[in-house]
Amino acid sequence: MNIVRQKWYSISIRAKVVVLAGIVLISLWALVALVMLRLHTFSSQSAIIMNEYMDITGFMDAFSAENVCLEVYVREIQPPEARENYLASIQETDRLLRELQPSWQTDQQSEYALKRAIHNAMEHYRASQHSLLAVKETGGMILPYLSLRSQAAYIDGYSRDLLHGRMVQGGSQWRDITASNARSEQHFVLLMAATTVLTLLVLLVFTRSILKPLTDLGRAAGEISKGRYDAPPLAVHGGDEIGRTAQSFNLMQTEIRRTIHALEREAEMEKSLREKESEAAQMQRRLQERRFAQLQSQINPHFLFNTLNTIAALAQEESAPLSEELILRLSRFFRYSLESDEKLVSLGREIQLLRDYMELQETRYGDRITMEIQADPALNELVVPKFILQPLVENAILHGLRTRSGGGQIRVRTYKGRLGLTVMVTDNGCGFRPGSSDPALGQKRSVGLDNIRERMELSGGRLDVFSRPGLGTAVRIILGEGAGALGQDFGSGGRTQEPPGAGQQTAEHTGRERVD
Repeated sequence: MNIVRQKWYSISIRAKVVVLAGIVLISLWALVALVMLRLHTFSSQSAIIMNEYMDITGFMDAFSAENVCLEVYVREIQPPEARENYLASIQETDRLLRELQPSWQTDQQSEYALKRAIHNAMEHYRASQHSLLAVKETGGMILPYLSLRSQAAYIDGYSRDLLHGRMVQGGSQWRDITASNARSEQHFVLLMAATTVLTLLVLLVFTRSILKPLTDLGRAAGEISKGRYDAPPLAVHGGDEIGRTAQSFNLMQTEIRRTIHALEREAEMEKSLREKESEAAQMQRRLQERRFAQLQSQINPHFLFNTLNTIAALAQEESAPLSEELILRLSRFFRYSLESDEKLVSLGREIQLLRDYMELQETRYGDRITMEIQADPALNELVVPKFILQPLVENAILHGLRTRSGGGQIRVRTYKGRLGLTVMVTDNGCGFRPGSSDPALGQKRSVGLDNIRERMELSGGRLDVFSRPGLGTAVRIILGEGAGALGQDFGSGGRTQEPPGAGQQTAEHTGRERVD
């Protein structure tokens, strides 16, 4: 039994379906063939009985019709077609008489004897009838007619006896047919029950060997779709298509389970790494805050010395107003730079600090340096990191314009670009080439720019420097959403959404190189 089971599971699904369908079809064909054979036998036996009845009754009806035509023919006044009708009836009777030929093989003895008697009587009857038909006058037909009447009575009696015997024999045959049909019905019921049982067995085998594995496979696939990867593996019964599919599914399930566990471990490691990165970022932020506090506390002694000398010289030449204004601006500048409790201020305060600072520097340098501020008033209330504009202008003065004897210009613009709030600080100073060791770029400038760049990155913005020797330098600060994903570099063919009137200054720095 195990050998048969293994052999069955090793064949293909197509072969299984063909075998099972063949079994069902053969059983159905056998059942239908038995029914058709029985119906054919019943119809054949019934046809034999009915043919015997029809032969006898047909002869009797034809002979009776012939006697009726004889009555019309022997009348003194006869219709014109009486002879033709009588002759036609004689031919019909002879035709049906030939159907009653006696046979030793099929007829019983009594039937055979009666058929022989009818044939012999009909021979004598035809001879007497010939004599009747030879008479031309009606008066000469009386004696042949009476002879025919007496012979017809015998023939009619033989026919009735034959019909009675046929009916008796047919009734016996019909009872035999009925009994045989009853036995056939029992056989049919038994065969139909056997066919039903066989069909159920075929369906059971089909369900267990084909449908159940497919159902188990679908259920296992549903479990995986729900995220349940620890289900037990599918049972593999053989090497057919379903068995190979189940085996492949088990391998896939194992690989998925391994992959999920590996991803879980990687997720745990990534989570731990992110926590460490978050701690490192917090430490970096605290370090930047300390550096920013240190930067705020630094005052350029050179700037303080030169400014105080300028104020002293002007105080000798003028009365109090200009000196007073300079001192007030310087005091506001010192107060703003030394305030360490605020890290974010409005853009308007940063611009006001820049105005105070440039007023002091323009007083110092005179016409050598001028500054132009183009600030959008609608942006003054935006919050920005503190102390991001003055160090850029100071770098432009110290390292870009200090060698110029006149015509130095610094422009500051604020506008809302496609990348967010944008601040541009440009000068027409000496500029520099990226990567070169310029003595003019000292440690103070590096610390200031690096500090601003780091604070921009921590706040989600960025700082870009564009410069070329002999043309000047441009510094761009971008704050707000999208600042960390800067588009095309300024001065390299890229375009930034500018406010009206800003095209001239942008074109002035087109083609400058960027310093990261």
